[in-house]
Amino acid sequence: MKPQCILLLALMVILVLHSKVNEAVSFPWGCASISGVCRQGTCLPSELYFGPLGCGKGFQCCVSHFL
Repeated sequence: MKPQCILLLALMVILVLHSKVNEAVSFPWGCASISGVCRQGTCLPSELYFGPLGCGKGFQCCVSHFL
């Protein structure tokens, strides 16, 4: 496995473990900064799921586009 893949995998594992410890993880960006909407339940079929990203407990960030 390439060193970049291992590094990316390790970073993702650290972020997941950190978010399990602290559900209200404070990222330097939020759902609104990536043009997202906090929804309770599931995202619409045309939206991408981005995790909690600054949304309240039980809500998730749904983004319809990146630009």
